[in-house]
Amino acid sequence: MSELDLDLQNVRIPGGELDESAIANYLVEAADLLELIQDILRDGYLDNELPVVVVERGRYVVLEANRRAAALKAILKPALLGKSALKVERLLERYPQAEPLSRVRVMVAPSRAAAQPLLARLHTRNPKKAWLREQQAVFYHAQLSANVSVNDLKLLYPSEAKSIVGFIRMGEMRELIRGIRYDDHELGEFVQESRLKMTAFEYAYDLPKVQQALGLSFNKDGLLASKRLSAGQRRGLQYLLGRFKARTLNTRSAELQRAKPEHETFAKELARIVAGNNDDAADILLSESSPAANTSDGRQRGAEVTGGERLEAPTTAGRPDPSTSGAVGQAAAGKPGKPDRTEPASPSPRGPNRGDTRSRLDMEGFEYKGSSSGLRRRFEELKRLDLRDFPNAAYDLLRTVLECSIKDHFVTARQNRLAGRNLAFCVTELAKAYQSDARMTALINTINRRGALPAAQFAGTTSALNVGNHEPDAFASSADVHEAWDRIKPILIEIVGK
Repeated sequence: MSELDLDLQNVRIPGGELDESAIANYLVEAADLLELIQDILRDGYLDNELPVVVVERGRYVVLEANRRAAALKAILKPALLGKSALKVERLLERYPQAEPLSRVRVMVAPSRAAAQPLLARLHTRNPKKAWLREQQAVFYHAQLSANVSVNDLKLLYPSEAKSIVGFIRMGEMRELIRGIRYDDHELGEFVQESRLKMTAFEYAYDLPKVQQALGLSFNKDGLLASKRLSAGQRRGLQYLLGRFKARTLNTRSAELQRAKPEHETFAKELARIVAGNNDDAADILLSESSPAANTSDGRQRGAEVTGGERLEAPTTAGRPDPSTSGAVGQAAAGKPGKPDRTEPASPSPRGPNRGDTRSRLDMEGFEYKGSSSGLRRRFEELKRLDLRDFPNAAYDLLRTVLECSIKDHFVTARQNRLAGRNLAFCVTELAKAYQSDARMTALINTINRRGALPAAQFAGTTSALNVGNHEPDAFASSADVHEAWDRIKPILIEIVGK
């Protein structure tokens, strides 16, 4: 591997001197490089498809399979990934049996020109294309770390220095909207699967009045002042994104043209949605004028602030929606310093409280009928946990009760002990035991799914539960707990609830 180089000409980024670390960091965010590293450490490296290389200046340069080569290099030298190096080191600790590869088989092409027909076939006969604006935004945003600032990027890529702030701003918004838990799963998939074109969405979030209505602000480097969202901000973003999905809003819409009267009306409506249909609160959001700033990339942008203070959107509720990742609790009206613990007594402008915003799990229809006193006490504890205070503890306990319930079921109903076995093994054995039961098979399949999944579908799978239990950086939200319980509950009713 020490003689193998990533192809610096493979990435169509104009200007600046690229290095392997820059490419590898881009692959972390844009091509799931960390997932590939985990696959290699867990399952081993498969060489059924050989990397295609060419010899240049006495070195083997990868023309095809740069992602695999980057993964193998990062396993040998985690520091290659900069801010993601710690995650690679944790994966190495998690899979101590994996041995980093120092040598791999490759296919050597006589020249770049000779390899072109093969590369064209491998890539559906399409020639390599220059990166789109969104791809460049992902690339530059991925380079940011404690050691790499926006100014550093401008020095590294001088010909793109005027555009980098705009790219960073797009990377920030892309990361923000992909971290939202969506009420509409189809809308979430629309955003997560990149069907939303960030270059189109840019026409909306760049507008000063849209930023004001959403309570968002960027600093001079294009970084968001805060990524913590209130319930209202989350609501407003979902409305805005939903309009793009429904194709009732696009780059030609009068609502996104500042000189048109429709724009003022649109901004006021967006502010009302953020404020929970409160006209007075909406007026507050839009009351302070923010003159547009012309950034160095020549495109007119929204107002910029250098402070990190969060702009809280007014809301008629006593607390933000806990299904919002990273939401900060607010004090209940009339009780400063004490979080609201009661369900709304009457309908509010926000509508009825959804199941995934409740403080405790919905245990209706489930009662533990097994004989294990320890498992019974776990269920009682799970029932009493307040998900707004202890979401991760509840998520971890869900994993425990699922594994122990399967073991309890096998002992009492099938006279088979699964003692010492992990969760994945237990779920696999349960699937085998119920393979002739179509309903249970469907239920078990929902928690036994693998591969890349939207956040809402990932919650409650064995993989998600294991990540929450084993990975130091993982932390579940209350909405994750509700999603997981919805998938696990019917299985528990069947195996230990009768």
